[in-house]
Amino acid sequence: MVGGGRVRPRGLLTRPVAALLAAMVITMACSCGKPLDGRSSVVPAPTTAPTASASSAAKASSVPLRRKPGEKAAGPLGVAGEWALDWRDEFSGSSVNLKRWRSNWLTDYDTAISTPINDAEHACYDPANATVKKGVLLLKAEKRRCRTHDGKRYGYTSAIVESAHDYQFTYGFVEARIYLPPSDGSLAPKGSCGPNWAVFMLNGRRHPQHGEIDIMECLSGNDVSWHYHYGSNAAPKGNGDYPEAWRADMPGSSGWHTFGVDWKPGRLVFYYDGIQVGVQESSVTSKPHYIVVALAISGSTAATPQTMKVDYLRVWKRERKSGT
Repeated sequence: MVGGGRVRPRGLLTRPVAALLAAMVITMACSCGKPLDGRSSVVPAPTTAPTASASSAAKASSVPLRRKPGEKAAGPLGVAGEWALDWRDEFSGSSVNLKRWRSNWLTDYDTAISTPINDAEHACYDPANATVKKGVLLLKAEKRRCRTHDGKRYGYTSAIVESAHDYQFTYGFVEARIYLPPSDGSLAPKGSCGPNWAVFMLNGRRHPQHGEIDIMECLSGNDVSWHYHYGSNAAPKGNGDYPEAWRADMPGSSGWHTFGVDWKPGRLVFYYDGIQVGVQESSVTSKPHYIVVALAISGSTAATPQTMKVDYLRVWKRERKSGT
C-alpha cells in the first residue's frame, strides 16, 4: 500500500515490490515538439493539443506505417547515433488507427469493452475513451459504470491502446511524448503522476517469462518510475527506480515530457526528457514485445475525469554500417 492507500498494479499481475529507491538526480529536463517530418519544435501550452500547419499535417497523414528501406530520420531525444524509423504513430488522423492499435486489453476484436490489465484496477477499458484530436491521442478516465464483453461490471471506465495484434519488435529505441494530467488544480499546468496508474510499457506474450519493460509508470503518489519484470510465475523478479527529479512533482513547467528506452542485447537504458535515468543489465529479455499506453484506475483513490495525452510514439532501429 503506497500513496495514500493506492495499490501498486505492477504490470500484468499483482507482484512483490521490485523498486529500488536509489536517488538519481537529473539536472535538466526538457519538453520537445515533433521534430520529425518538418513539424514544429515549439512546446505547446499544456492545456492545448500540439498543432501543425496544414502542409505538415497533410504530410503526416501520408507517412507510411513502417519505414521504407534506407529511410533516414531524426533519432530519439538526447541519444546519439544513426537511426532508422521502424514504426510510428503521429496521431494525425481523426481516430485511433486500428492498423496500429487495439483500444482494449488483448481481446479478439477492436470494439470490445475489456477487463483491465490486472486485478488491482477498478475500471474497464472502453474503446470509446481512446480518441484522437488535433494530432494527440487522448486517454480518458471517468466515473462511469461499464460492462465488459465477458459480462464483468466496473464503476469506472478508462482507456488503453496496445499493439499486440499489429506490431511487435525485438530491440530498438522506443519513445513517446506524453502529458501526465494533474491530480488536482494545484499541480496544473505542470502535470503530475497519480493517483491514477498512467503507464507506458513494453510487454512480452508470456508474463513474466518474456519480460515486461515499464518505461514510465505512476506509482507511490506523484512519483514517476521505471521498472523491469522478469523471472517465472513461481519466482517473479524485478528491478526499478524512482528518479529523484521525478518524485512528488514533475520537472519543468509545460507538463509535456518524453519517455523512452534503448533496448539492446543484455541492456536496457531508460531516458526521461533525453536524460539517462536508469540501466538494467540482468536477465534482459530477447523476446518480441508489443507497446502499451494506458491510464488506469487502481487503489483506494481515483481522480476523475482525467485525460492522459500522447503527442507521438516512435520506434527506431540502429542503422548498420555496410559490411557489419
